Amino acid sequence: QKESVTDEYYFDLTCYALWKVASATIQDYAVRDKFVRSIGSRLLNEMVQREFLSKQSITLLNKNDNKLTDLIPCVIEVLDKFQSTAYCSSYRLGEKNDEERSGLKVFDELDDEEISSPNGAGSVNCLVSIFDPASLGGSLQITGEGSRFSPDFVGPTLAALFERVGAKVDFESYFVDPVYRPNPKDFFPNERFYQFTIARKS
Repeated sequence: QKESVTDEYYFDLTCYALWKVASATIQDYAVRDKFVRSIGSRLLNEMVQREFLSKQSITLLNKNDNKLTDLIPCVIEVLDKFQSTAYCSSYRLGEKNDEERSGLKVFDELDDEEISSPNGAGSVNCLVSIFDPASLGGSLQITGEGSRFSPDFVGPTLAALFERVGAKVDFESYFVDPVYRPNPKDFFPNERFYQFTIARKS
């Protein structure tokens, strides 16, 4: 029987194999970063070109003078797309215990000023949690083998989206186990937690 990437486990294995080969082939960390970001850019461009997003989001993403607050519906729509295609079971946009900095309120006018105004500090942080991502098994396996270069699709896609405000975007991700376990070897995460730093270009 022919396997398909629509099967979660086959998709996970395929991601593991792809990143494993890439890690052996690409030794330069800057080139690795470029490789991952190119995947995110292509995914976002495919969503736009194939009209997987609403006309309003597509119009915004085709502009170069967006504000962070303008892009909030686009971010939510992209995350919804990952969820509706069963890449993840759910997600959280913003801080866990702060309703004033989550969802549609994740950015405000002060954040727009930080990015656009020469008088601002010049950077804004954004937190995103992805629960039960389909590539989790492969990512944990590669991490367990001593590499942080693991399969990732959400991070680079959102980075490409945030770059539509003309900003420089960096991000880190961590795996989170919702249950405290005394033995550190008993690690069973179900969440990939991202921290994005969106900074004004100098």
